[in-house]
Amino acid sequence: MTNDNKLFESIINSGKEQADSIIAEAEKKAAEIKSEAEKKAEAEAEEIKKSAQEKAINLKNSALSSASLTTRNAVLQAKRSEINKTLEGMVEYITALDDKSYFDFIYKTAENVDEKSGTVLLNKKDKERLPSDFTDKMKKAGIDANIGDEAVDIPGGFILRCGEIETNCSLDALIEDRKNELEDFINQSLFEKKSFSLLPILKPCLRAKILIRF
Repeated sequence: MTNDNKLFESIINSGKEQADSIIAEAEKKAAEIKSEAEKKAEAEAEEIKKSAQEKAINLKNSALSSASLTTRNAVLQAKRSEINKTLEGMVEYITALDDKSYFDFIYKTAENVDEKSGTVLLNKKDKERLPSDFTDKMKKAGIDANIGDEAVDIPGGFILRCGEIETNCSLDALIEDRKNELEDFINQSLFEKKSFSLLPILKPCLRAKILIRF
């Protein structure tokens, strides 16, 4: 081999070694870049996954909270509806009592009226079924009063007229006066399954309702 060929081969080998070194370095750098990119991608993917999980949890909690609120409101509305129906049916319940129980209720109501004399006004049905000892029992209850000739337009109970003052002890007035206690009684009876007596709640007239007649 001539000196020229040896020199040419030496140059070729040197260039080849340099090229191999460059390629190796490039491949190493590429591998590092690829590894770094994969780590970054994995980190970003994990972050996205975590964020998605948090969003899913938040959405689930929000849905559960909304469903719970909707359910609670539906239950409250259903209870309110039943309480109102029962409250509205109380007048019918009391007027449907047998005569003795009904008028015993009237006497108990009379015990809590401030006015102690005057004229007792009843509706047409009660005047027709009035016990013969009604005035005597009303007197024992604390009201010395005669029975008015006129029939008043009330569902039950009575109105005590004393001069220009009327004390309204009609059933609807009594129920209105004791509305909060009655609603509590109904709620406990219907939904808490507690047993109570209705009459002790209704019998206090709570000063009834006093109407001034002009």
